[in-house]
Amino acid sequence: MIGKFHKSPIGNIFAACDKELLGSKIIFDDVEIHINKAFYGVDTITEEELLTNINKADSVNIFGNKICSFLVSKKVITKEQIIIINNISHIQIYKI
Repeated sequence: MIGKFHKSPIGNIFAACDKELLGSKIIFDDVEIHINKAFYGVDTITEEELLTNINKADSVNIFGNKICSFLVSKKVITKEQIIIINNISHIQIYKI
C-alpha cells in the first residue's frame, strides 16, 4: 500500500491507496477520480504506519479493496461505511 501525510494549518490529511491503483483513473458518472502520486504519494507503507497515520490525521482518504479489508479486520471502519466505486472500495474518515 502507498500513503502520504499532508500537514496543513487547517488540519492534517492522510491519503492511502492499494499500490496497484496508483496512477489509475476511476470514473463515476461524470466525475473522474485520479489516484495520483501528488496526493497519495509514492512511498510504500506498512500496516502499522497506516494505522499510526490514520490516528494522527484529522481527515483520511483511502482507495483500495485490500486497505479497506484490513481496516475492517482491525475494526477501524465497518463494511457499511465503505463506498464501492467501480468495484473499488473507498472510505473517508473525518475527526470532529
